[in-house]
Amino acid sequence: MTRKTILSVMAGVSLAALTSGASAQTAPQAADDRAGLEEIVVTARRQAENLQTTPVSVSAVSEKMLERANVTQIDRITTMVPNVSVQQQSGFLGGNTAFIRGIGTQEPLLTVDSPVGIYIDGIYVGRSNAANFALVDLQRVEVLRGPQGTLFGRNTTGGAISMTTKDPSKEMGGAIKLGVGNYSDRQGAIRLDTGELGNSGIAATLSYQHLQHNGFTKNIFAPSRASSPGGLNSDAVWAKVKGQWGDFSATYTFDYNDLQGLPLAQQPRFLSNTVRAYYQNVTNGDRFLNNVSTSYKGTLGTFVNERQHVKVWGHGLTLEYGVSDSIRLKSITGFRSYRGDPLGSFYGPPGMFGPTTAGIQEVNPFLSVDKVEETDQVSQEFQILGDSGDLKYVAGLYYFKEDGSTTNPSRSTFVTSPTLANNTSSVLEFDFKAKSYAAFGQASYSPSAFDNKLELTAGVRYTKDKKQVNQIRTVARRGDNTFNNTSFNAIVSYKFTDAVMTYARYGTGYRSGGFNTRASATQNFVFLPEKAKTVEGGIKTELFDRRLRWNAAVFHTDYKNLQITQFVTTTGGNSGGFTSNARARFRGFEAELQAVPVTGLTLAGSIGYVDAKYKVFIAPNPAAPGTFFNAADQSEFPYVPKWTGNASAQYEGDDIGFGRPLARLAYSYMSNRFFHANQFSGNPLYRAIRSGANRRVDGRVGLTEVPMGSTKVDVSFYVDNIFNKHNIISGIDFGALGFAINSYAPPRRYGLDLKVSF
Repeated sequence: MTRKTILSVMAGVSLAALTSGASAQTAPQAADDRAGLEEIVVTARRQAENLQTTPVSVSAVSEKMLERANVTQIDRITTMVPNVSVQQQSGFLGGNTAFIRGIGTQEPLLTVDSPVGIYIDGIYVGRSNAANFALVDLQRVEVLRGPQGTLFGRNTTGGAISMTTKDPSKEMGGAIKLGVGNYSDRQGAIRLDTGELGNSGIAATLSYQHLQHNGFTKNIFAPSRASSPGGLNSDAVWAKVKGQWGDFSATYTFDYNDLQGLPLAQQPRFLSNTVRAYYQNVTNGDRFLNNVSTSYKGTLGTFVNERQHVKVWGHGLTLEYGVSDSIRLKSITGFRSYRGDPLGSFYGPPGMFGPTTAGIQEVNPFLSVDKVEETDQVSQEFQILGDSGDLKYVAGLYYFKEDGSTTNPSRSTFVTSPTLANNTSSVLEFDFKAKSYAAFGQASYSPSAFDNKLELTAGVRYTKDKKQVNQIRTVARRGDNTFNNTSFNAIVSYKFTDAVMTYARYGTGYRSGGFNTRASATQNFVFLPEKAKTVEGGIKTELFDRRLRWNAAVFHTDYKNLQITQFVTTTGGNSGGFTSNARARFRGFEAELQAVPVTGLTLAGSIGYVDAKYKVFIAPNPAAPGTFFNAADQSEFPYVPKWTGNASAQYEGDDIGFGRPLARLAYSYMSNRFFHANQFSGNPLYRAIRSGANRRVDGRVGLTEVPMGSTKVDVSFYVDNIFNKHNIISGIDFGALGFAINSYAPPRRYGLDLKVSF
């Protein structure tokens, strides 16, 4: 940690598009709640606290903001929070790729854990492949930046995204929402609240949501746009039952997501000269060559893939008992399952025949066909939470168990000359098991001698992870390993006034090691645990009678054994790669601003900056085959933007007799990103497929709270990506196969929403 870093400008004005206004438990306010910013309550330290007095870097998005920004899946929060990048996984319908402050992973392997933890009602979602589910009845989404080694300690070296669902209402009621849009978009949702059932102390809520739309890219070989890339047909069910009996409460939750469709198109953009020449000599080879373009193409020709089918479901049970006014006991039990069958991806068209070593055969650049994977997880957490005035504390025990398997066949055509190729195939198949045990505790002391303005916080977590894998193909091998870690957290904060608080934090984090089943027989099968040490300083302010809120933080994080995934495809057709351990440091800042200059108008914005640099990155040495060298100065950080930012303006007017007018305009920005670390592992086109800057503008206008008898109606028209920007969001260089692809974010979408509340 350098003095220069500590003194780095806490620059930027802005706050994540109403994001900070967002953690969504609202305290009583003035008669007109549009006259100032809502008070925000978060649970970033496992206890309910005001956002402005919580000494960590956390942003939050409320239910209202999710609705106003038309957020239906978690990847959209990228446009609302600084130093956060979340998007649909390349080639996977139900997965996401999440990065916070430059730390994340694009690796979908079940044996590689994500450094960004996803939590729903306190339950860890173990697989990023199953984390891009529909957001139904959320109360808020909290984004915690930096290593969360103590309280959200399950492999979270980058940060955590914590989702909290709404409790059932004590009054009977509900809502119906309908929507239509371009690309044959159809949306429908219904929520029913039973209210308290008699005097039982029990209330329940049940929700159902249906989303469907055609593909964003036309496949000329598909029978309809519904079977084209980007097409989706999904159903989600969510239920919550809560009983409250004096000091004891029990809450059961159930969520189910069924997604059918195809991931976003993966457009070939660059070919080697040899591959281009070969397909010029192939019967119907123009079908593939016509797909190749350095600019966006709205029409492609690929195999008509069977739609991917992903099912994700979970059960949760939370028991809470107030032993006294100062001590509470809490138990959180979770079970989650994920099934993906099939999960194929196609990168070329059908009907191409060319010369191969086995004669004239059908050829195709690469096919990942009939992939099947599944996981089951069980978790149990016990907590004791105390608040005795000057002292607050949380302590607990944690257990996690996961079992899963993958079978992933693939085929490819390896071009050896303009007139000859070799058709190859391989199957990646393995089973794995993981167990994790942890004990943790954190205490905050705010001495009365300092008028409770000074707060000292210390926390510790001990973790033991056990990993087992039985790989059947492509390489037969077994692995069994145990990893241990102790992480720490220390925070000093001081309230200069009721409106200004500063803090400094030192924390560590840990991501379990594991096994890379993609690795060849000559590459490292085991990778080491990733460890992070961070120093952070921040300020939180709320001024002018809660009309202006400005939060900012600077950070410096050192990573040891940073897990970097390298994707390569070999001449044998294996879709392979490996996870190597590097050393790196990340430093930067984020700042968020929200203001209500006049009643009804909310202006917001944020800015985030990450400066990442490798210290050690061991890579194959092209000058001396079979040896390695430190390629730190010649390597990039995959999926890491240096700059992120957003700005928004939202106006909610006075009641005009038939509702309140609503208008919202939002802009988001992300600087360019690489998708591979370097060329030394066989990715010569990695620089060509890097993204440019991503820019996006969204808008919404409508009327809210329109009275219709005993009901209220909201109606609005929205446009996402108003200027139809074709933003690159992922890329793969297939190395030895001689081509590289990119995926683009959805084009302009627009539609009409109608919501009836009763």
